[in-house]
Amino acid sequence: MVSSLSACLRDEPFNQGEGDPQTGTQTDPQDDPQVEVKEYTLGEEYSELGPDGLDGLSAICLNETGDGLLVAEDNGHVLEFGLDGTLKATRSFAEPNDARDWEGITMAADGTIYLSEERTREIYKLSSDHKSVTLVSGGPKEGKKENQGFEGIAAGNGVLYICNQSAPFRVYTYTIATGKWATAFDVSGAESLSDIYYDSEDGTLWITDANTHLLTQLSKTGKVLHEYKIDFVDKPEGFCKDTVRKKFWFVCDGTAKIYSVSYN
Repeated sequence: MVSSLSACLRDEPFNQGEGDPQTGTQTDPQDDPQVEVKEYTLGEEYSELGPDGLDGLSAICLNETGDGLLVAEDNGHVLEFGLDGTLKATRSFAEPNDARDWEGITMAADGTIYLSEERTREIYKLSSDHKSVTLVSGGPKEGKKENQGFEGIAAGNGVLYICNQSAPFRVYTYTIATGKWATAFDVSGAESLSDIYYDSEDGTLWITDANTHLLTQLSKTGKVLHEYKIDFVDKPEGFCKDTVRKKFWFVCDGTAKIYSVSYN
């Protein structure tokens, strides 16, 4: 285990600008969990899955029934896989002459699938038949730089958590019921935040960094709890936790493959 990331709370609300959403102050929707957070041991072997010829894999989550995987691509596709890595379906959501840059995908407790679009900093909802997307909300415009926007999205207890890749290294919250945005915390020591995951077992967050190869577990206010080195993934762009099979799932933007490793 290694330690390098740290987080700091943000006390000020967003600077609202033209076209920005209504925003709230920095108040995490839930307090830190009052449960012991276990440190995991990762298996010594990992699996590499998926067909050749794919490109730009950027995020991963379990599907609505828990028997397959949904993978977002940064070229406008959402891919459906079996747990053995078999590609089942490809859904395209490209705009005229411009593919959407999906960088995050997550499933809420009610089965709703949400996607984050990096360049436009928007959140979308995937239809139940996986054939269309609907805009949920546009995000904050602060510090916007080309190809450094919303890189990951997670859902937990009615809140979406969105990590910004860099400039700033920041985690935002979006409360689904009220439509309000807030800043949760900033992350220092990061190089390229690539995904975020909400852990329903203990109410914590997991963040991956594509450059440092770190998988970091944090409280919802940004306190670093545990960190794991994941060098077996060349460029970890997406992450989710499979509590049924006790596996960590990753997607790699470099090899365009899916990876899994057991934990206990």
